[in-house]
Amino acid sequence: MPRHFRLLAAAAMSAAALHAQCPAPTSAGLVQWSSGSGYASTWVASDEGISSPPIALPFAFPMPGAVGTLDQMWVNSNGEIYLTDSTLALTQPAGGASFGVDSLGEIQGPVGGSARVVPMGDDCDRSQVAGANWSVTVDLSVGGQVRVVWIDMARYANTTDRFSFAATLFASGVVQFDYSSTVPADFRYVGISVGNAEPTGGSQDITSLPSSPATQGILFESFTTATWDLSGQSVLIVPDLTPGVENYQVVAVTPYVAPTCASNVAYGTGCYRSQSSAYQLFTDMPSAKAALDGNGIIFAFTGTGYTPTFVPGLAASFLAPSGGATTLTGWSGFTTGDDGSVVITSSSPVPVPGGTESTWNVSANGILTAGATANNLEDWTPTGADLTGAAAPALAFYTWHDFNLNELGSGPVQTEEVGGVLYITWNGVECYGTPSPNVATWQFQVDLASGTVTIVWVSMNPATVSSAFGDDTLVGMTLAGVGPDPGSQPLNALPPVGPDAAGIVLSASPPPVINPSTTVTYTATNLAEYFPASGIYISTLFLSVNPLPGGFDLGVIGAPGCNAYLLTLDLDLGGQLTFAPTASWSLTYDNVNFAPGNAIAAQAISLVTPFSLPNGQNAFGLTVSNGVLSTTQLQ
Repeated sequence: MPRHFRLLAAAAMSAAALHAQCPAPTSAGLVQWSSGSGYASTWVASDEGISSPPIALPFAFPMPGAVGTLDQMWVNSNGEIYLTDSTLALTQPAGGASFGVDSLGEIQGPVGGSARVVPMGDDCDRSQVAGANWSVTVDLSVGGQVRVVWIDMARYANTTDRFSFAATLFASGVVQFDYSSTVPADFRYVGISVGNAEPTGGSQDITSLPSSPATQGILFESFTTATWDLSGQSVLIVPDLTPGVENYQVVAVTPYVAPTCASNVAYGTGCYRSQSSAYQLFTDMPSAKAALDGNGIIFAFTGTGYTPTFVPGLAASFLAPSGGATTLTGWSGFTTGDDGSVVITSSSPVPVPGGTESTWNVSANGILTAGATANNLEDWTPTGADLTGAAAPALAFYTWHDFNLNELGSGPVQTEEVGGVLYITWNGVECYGTPSPNVATWQFQVDLASGTVTIVWVSMNPATVSSAFGDDTLVGMTLAGVGPDPGSQPLNALPPVGPDAAGIVLSASPPPVINPSTTVTYTATNLAEYFPASGIYISTLFLSVNPLPGGFDLGVIGAPGCNAYLLTLDLDLGGQLTFAPTASWSLTYDNVNFAPGNAIAAQAISLVTPFSLPNGQNAFGLTVSNGVLSTTQLQ
């Protein structure tokens, strides 16, 4: 049998072995990274992240035509793997892509660029769908292979996507891509490349089982929304390792069959997670206008953060600028009154987290920053990542839009103090772009004594803007410092804003293999104190045969923001009193009481004194964890 065909046979056997194995994954260790700014990137790791340090491979991965010995890899959050020689001592891949491998140059890589395996060349982020549990993991437990799995992904800024995919590298050089049935169509690249500006004849239809020329170590397809056809499929790509030959061939595209493995899968989120930012992003001005006109939002200062309350009709509290109001001038910035800012001073210090502030920076694009330096300086394209990243280092409040004071017919931004309140008013201010006139009137109100900040919207810009820079509007706030992006949330459901802290987290290990039995330990962390500073934690764990992945808000019993992830409470594993914010319970799964495929859901409950949480929330006195679904199998 010729060498190439022996390899094809080995590939088929490898694929069979893959489906028979159950993974033991560990985190891919993603940190913030982008090709432009490296590890100094301000993007969150789920959006633009990479493994750090690089992951050592258990074998040298053969890629015909690649430079050096490929014995380490970086995993990228968007869906690509970069490989290189560890003796080069690179701290990051050479010629990696930001925002996914979505161009010909990025699949080829630049001159000197690292080799790359690309199951998903798209701009991805974590799924925002209820119950999604995003992760990127690496499994090195099966000899002769490395498997990378991206779970619960979404296209960037999409709020309804939830899909998964995987890439497996075999010691033989074979690569397998697996896709869930829910991967949406998009413009993306999928394939394999030795990098280093590898020449190519172009995109080929993967389902036609194409082969690259004998001189090209690159094979890929450039997909569009009309050509994506790999959902629910497995793709097997085989190299020709004949000396002097550079060739890849797709030898199979078959329905993906996931192995039936015992598992513990977390879903949902525990309460109460404190987040340092909260916002809603409107993708066009008409939708913003429909939600904002006539209404307002109060950010009530709590000492360490703020409690947002959206109030319909609050625009009735708008105070029109008087004849004594100051029209702000002297805008700094390369476009001054279009994208610039100006510093003002309140007559008395305003309470803010960590102290007081008398200096405020007013950005023409609708940002009020505590301090002299503007958040998101000269930035006219609002995004959640910008609001939570290094471009927003200070406390700030937002009705962020591309306004333009320089446009003919625009009204001013004016400020004055009345009755102990600092008013900053966008008084008929134009949007950037056409049509014109297209003006907005709205206002910040800063209570100098309490520190509470209110935003009221009388009338936002009525028309969709024709502008190359978009028509987005972001409303919300952020505390000082970089933090995770919580994603866009409805204004009438924004949670309390405070220092970033996770809610109660429930995990379970090991998987419940019933061959013949396994004792699974459930561990709850970040439990809530029964009373602040008491050092006492009271908790229990419930099991149910009826999981509720979407969750049900317990506000009806006085625990708003906490979701029940069990439809029924079938078994209580017992209450615990601990003196640390953690507790654990054990349950033995065996082949006497359980059958393969049984699914048992678990959720921890932690009691608190009613009304003792910040801002008096939770009248019932109950907080909960995320859910964990344990599925029994023979392996």
